[in-house]
Amino acid sequence: MSYFESIIRDGPGRIGVLKSSSFEFETPCLIDVEAEILDLGSTWVPCESEVENPDLVVPPSKRCPPGLDRDYTEYLGNENLRILDDFEVESEGCVVMPVVGGGRFGVLRERFSQELSNYDAVLVDMVGELYLPNELLQVVLSVKKGVGYDTAVYAPAIATPPLVPLLVYMGVDLLDGYRAVECASDDVFFTHTGTQRLEQLDETPCQCSYCMENDIEEIKKLKGRERKDVIYQHNLAMLLGELKKTRNAVRRGLLRELVEERVRSKPELTALLRKLDSENQDYLLNQTPSYRRYQLYANTTESLSRPEINRFIERVKTRYEPPGSKVAVILPCSARKPYSKSDSHAIYRRGTQGRGDEVILTSPLGLVPRELEVVYPAQHYDLPVTGVWSEAEKKQIKDCFIDYFSKHKYEKVVIHVRDEMADLCREILEDRSCEIESTTQNRDPRSSKSIKKLYESLSGYKKRKNRFRDMIKSIMDYQFGLGTGNRLLKNAKVKGSFPKLRVIGNDGIQYATLVPQYGMIALTIDGVKKVKPMNYLIEIGSFYPKGSLLAPGVIEASNQIKPNDEVWFKGDKALGVGRAAMSGEEMTQSERGIAVNIRHVEEL
Repeated sequence: MSYFESIIRDGPGRIGVLKSSSFEFETPCLIDVEAEILDLGSTWVPCESEVENPDLVVPPSKRCPPGLDRDYTEYLGNENLRILDDFEVESEGCVVMPVVGGGRFGVLRERFSQELSNYDAVLVDMVGELYLPNELLQVVLSVKKGVGYDTAVYAPAIATPPLVPLLVYMGVDLLDGYRAVECASDDVFFTHTGTQRLEQLDETPCQCSYCMENDIEEIKKLKGRERKDVIYQHNLAMLLGELKKTRNAVRRGLLRELVEERVRSKPELTALLRKLDSENQDYLLNQTPSYRRYQLYANTTESLSRPEINRFIERVKTRYEPPGSKVAVILPCSARKPYSKSDSHAIYRRGTQGRGDEVILTSPLGLVPRELEVVYPAQHYDLPVTGVWSEAEKKQIKDCFIDYFSKHKYEKVVIHVRDEMADLCREILEDRSCEIESTTQNRDPRSSKSIKKLYESLSGYKKRKNRFRDMIKSIMDYQFGLGTGNRLLKNAKVKGSFPKLRVIGNDGIQYATLVPQYGMIALTIDGVKKVKPMNYLIEIGSFYPKGSLLAPGVIEASNQIKPNDEVWFKGDKALGVGRAAMSGEEMTQSERGIAVNIRHVEEL
């Protein structure tokens, strides 16, 4: 029996295991290093391979260059399916890895991939020959959508060090060392940022054992195969090292940071990431965790398009309602998170005195309501602060503020930021039917004059008495949908000291706890019975799960469920709560893996 299983996920990138009775290895990896492959090649050219005991077998196929027209490309793809139907593997314990045809046409790639979704691994035909970065993106994502979650995707003859993290982030599981050999034959060294020709080097490019053992002048003196072997070993070490960095990034939830770092080396890689972000957000959002404990570093322009940031902005627009004050206060962000723990916001509190709906202006999130300051990624992000706002940052902030003040009406808006951000806020609010007051006069917002002015501008408004209750309500709505906060807090109180808050019913039953490191609400079984957040319900079979709920036990799950979401599950024999280990879509499509890490379960 053979199978592929995803173990750890970070967006579409994942660490998995490809296993049969004769081998087992971890992905992403260089498949030609980890396994013996028998590629029976194109039916146009007889196979000359002599692998006796292969781990993987690639059936014969009619390979399709990307330059062919659609009709002939479709014909060849259908021919491959016919050839595969008649194919029988002779070696025991090996995995059959069929070829996905379809050329540069994403629709064809997806259709042919769907026909191969019952295989443990597939090979994406001629992917290294695609002409444009956009074609590569379209083809890989089409294959991923077609084969589903239980099939490893192999992109041959394409891997270079700076491209490896991006390929894994797109969803590729298997790569090879073909380009390492090809470049070595041309006297080209791999580097972290691309390639460098031998004649351009004055010293070896890295600290791998092959570079440490050989002086660059000695390598230049080598001839033929001997020189090629030295460069190849270096290139291979570079690829293996980059794969190790990529796997570690997946484990730590920092794959996106590594991708953004690597794509800066080449314009075509930056273009590829921008295309991925701008045209495939649903694909990214579906597999990107809703919550994580690690820092989110927004160091580049591409960071503004991260799925985590887009999700936060969208949920503030659609799942947030202010507490209901008649005045809004716009405040600057702070380096320390959550903002209320910072020295600057402690100073601002002397001016606000608990009055007004506070909105923090920030990049890359646009705006953060005070009630959501602990929610991921509001308390987890960091970015380089220069005092100069880019046009992209200003546009994102402007879009967020226009949406906020269009939906939520106030008698007065107090602008307690300075310089160009104060000007931007006045521009946004100038056509609103509310009073606008700036309290800094371009002074430091922390100055005694600014704080005095802030206090005076709010002195006629009521103080908020239930800040933590407002916070719990807002986080519940953000997490589970509008209305769930009020349902949770009906006939209940918020107890504890911030950030360790609990929701306790008037009858003493505990319904929920705020998990401060994630900024999320963890419901008890009594809590889900009370709130019934239907968009986060998983229907299971007639059994009682223990420890973990596995994907085969899931009958139905909401597509709104994302990895790390708080969920509840129900079947004929059990009801429980826990944290999702995969998306709702993957739960229903996958036949392997942990779907939910169970926290509490009760027998029905």
